[in-house]
Amino acid sequence: MRRTEKHPQEARNECNSCGDECALVVNGVCRKTTVHEYKCNLSAGHKQHLPQRQNFLLIKTSHRRILKNMKKVLLILLLAALEAAAQSQMQVVFRGIILDDSVGTAPLSQPLGMDIDPDGNLYIADTGRNRIVKCDQRGHLRREAGGFGFDKQQFDRPVDVWAGNGLDVFVVDYNNQRLERYDKDLNYISSYYSDELQEESQQFGYPAAVGLSANGEIFLADHEFNRVLRIDSFGQPKSSFGDFNWGEGRLSRPAKIFITAHREIFVSDSTADAMVEFDDYGNFVRRLGEGILRDPAGMAGLRAEGGGQRTDGFLFVADRGNHRVVCFNREGEKIFEFGKRGRAPEQFLFPADVAVAGQRLFVLDTGNNRVQIFDLKLEKE
Repeated sequence: MRRTEKHPQEARNECNSCGDECALVVNGVCRKTTVHEYKCNLSAGHKQHLPQRQNFLLIKTSHRRILKNMKKVLLILLLAALEAAAQSQMQVVFRGIILDDSVGTAPLSQPLGMDIDPDGNLYIADTGRNRIVKCDQRGHLRREAGGFGFDKQQFDRPVDVWAGNGLDVFVVDYNNQRLERYDKDLNYISSYYSDELQEESQQFGYPAAVGLSANGEIFLADHEFNRVLRIDSFGQPKSSFGDFNWGEGRLSRPAKIFITAHREIFVSDSTADAMVEFDDYGNFVRRLGEGILRDPAGMAGLRAEGGGQRTDGFLFVADRGNHRVVCFNREGEKIFEFGKRGRAPEQFLFPADVAVAGQRLFVLDTGNNRVQIFDLKLEKE
């Protein structure tokens, strides 16, 4: 039988995989994705006729997508691990209760303010007794000053106290509408009143809380105007912020002030159930704790050298309406909480303030007229 041979030009159009001829097949390889490729793929075991470079580009693109997805997954896992680590790094251990019995001339009565000086002494605004109490961390009385009245060393509803620099003690005398200054041994120094001759933006009515920045400026929360008044180190009012025209930074009912060593100003807003952060010029920064806090009050971070305050990633808040203490990180996320309503140890009734000295947290348990102490244990990996 005579054998018929194909012309070389025709032979090169024969597919190596299926033997069919196609104008798009050159040297046995299909150069494009065509009807021939689809037809050839119908046969079992046949591979797609894609050029080698096209296969390479597809593989490279696929690898990029896989790597991109892997990065997303790793980022999510890393964030979850960091959050879990933050929760595991802090342990709160109950230490004891102080000042639940008589303190000096009488037991505490609805105390609303508390601070700790750099030497570890506690100063408490004993609101119901119209006095200021100074004691050590074991509850031993060092000094007390006050009594009902409007003269020097008398108070009418003292609601807050600040003693952060180890030299001065500032007392917010609410109904007397003044800020009182004492030395560390509770000897009277001076009084500061609002000046009616000043512009209204530089006045205050009923002061509610006080804080001092690292450069000596005084920040005074006011309930008459529901804002914060900024006073320089010479006692001259400079500006105010947080009032009705402050937009997102508007304060409804400022309760306490906390100032960090980085001059971040946190104001707890008891009516808005949130904390509001400002910079040291009074510019609004952000709101924290919304949907978590209820009637928040005192705040505290870890104390830095020199009497300043710093959060170090942990900001403690007396969540008064929920009878507990809540801890936030610097991003404003809740890390943990502890406490519940009650009279037993580790239970609270309307805690009004918190303070930190070293690795120890003090909670002013207002409704139970006492101070509870907790050790803060940081587990470093």
